[in-house]
Amino acid sequence: LCSFLCLYGQENNALIAGENLKYRIHLGFINAAEASIKSSANTSNWGDQKVRKVEIEGKTTGVLELFSPLRDYWSANIDTETLLPLKTEMRKREGRYRKEETVLYQMDKGFARITSPQNKPVTSTMAGPKDLLDLISAYYFLRNKPVSDKKPGSRWSAQVLVDSKIYELVLVVKAKETIETEAGKKASIKTNILLPKNNLFKEEDAIRLWISDDDYQVPLKVQVNLKIGYLSIDLIDYSILGKKIYFPKATL
Repeated sequence: LCSFLCLYGQENNALIAGENLKYRIHLGFINAAEASIKSSANTSNWGDQKVRKVEIEGKTTGVLELFSPLRDYWSANIDTETLLPLKTEMRKREGRYRKEETVLYQMDKGFARITSPQNKPVTSTMAGPKDLLDLISAYYFLRNKPVSDKKPGSRWSAQVLVDSKIYELVLVVKAKETIETEAGKKASIKTNILLPKNNLFKEEDAIRLWISDDDYQVPLKVQVNLKIGYLSIDLIDYSILGKKIYFPKATL
């Protein structure tokens, strides 16, 4: 298991102030949804820790909005030095399904406190490692790695808390490729994300991720092989503090 201790005491450039990424999501040939990832322009202080908030919002579009509307929201307050989460929130509205959850990461005490009105009991604790991540902080942890400098086969792993369970997430470098994107041809690093066997994905390495081969290291494209179909996610707009990156003429 890759140690997170190498992050401590270093400046982490992945958690950029005022970053805004927008994605279009297709299920097969269907324009299914859109999503955004936004980081706050300013930090706040939690005791002696400097924290930046990241918010992710997703919603269905087109035909799926009529038959199976979805509104999902996730947020994480992340320590800017260690990239570890301090508090996360999640709200899901998927058809008739509803779920809300707040997690306080008290890993200095060895546990995370999980609160959800849909859980029984409503509040519970889960023991975990001091470097436990949520999905959002795991995204920045992996973005902060020197992927471009590594040979095919290089990998990093992280322990991630998802739906009251801890999973090991592994990123594997595959190759460098030039791909077509909404912003034209872009140099990228092709990677795979390995997850434990489950009922959602068709195989262990069902997630393929293309990361920009530049200083930003943003996800340009994601392909997911689900048991119910093929999901593709494409970056359609990117800005930092209002300044367009890759998409100088983009209009949304």
